Amino acid sequence: MPDAAISRPRRWALVVAVVLTSPIWGAFVVLVIAFRGLAVLSTYLGVWLFWIGLARRRVLFVYSDSPHWKDHVEARILPRLPSQAVVLNWSRRAEWPLLSFEVILFRMFAGDREFNPVGLVFERFNVVESYRFWQPFRDAKHGRTERLAELEARFLKHAAG
Repeated sequence: MPDAAISRPRRWALVVAVVLTSPIWGAFVVLVIAFRGLAVLSTYLGVWLFWIGLARRRVLFVYSDSPHWKDHVEARILPRLPSQAVVLNWSRRAEWPLLSFEVILFRMFAGDREFNPVGLVFERFNVVESYRFWQPFRDAKHGRTERLAELEARFLKHAAG
């Protein structure tokens, strides 16, 4: 019974602490969200005003040397990308320049799940469209190639304009 008597005051102390400190952590959460929004907005402005240039769209494609897709990507996707497309190899990311704008775009817009291989298509004054190939390649490994063929066709059509 002594444990129950001790836990009740501690529970109230925790509730009081959370309530009293809520303006501090609430402001912190708002600041984090605001800074993230500002970072995304300024990145989009950089893309629209400088990285795309006079073109209508730019493409960033990231893949790796995985045996599940390397040959397919290098034979069927990379040769069909527009000439101004930027290609990054995840397996050689140690060689990537830290402050490369393309690397910043990849890290900001590809996410941290199913990001490889990924095609990112940037168009002026539009949000980035991402084409995630990880799951379709996994399905193709098990004999289901329809999703890969469909995604590849959509991506290449969008990339070409």
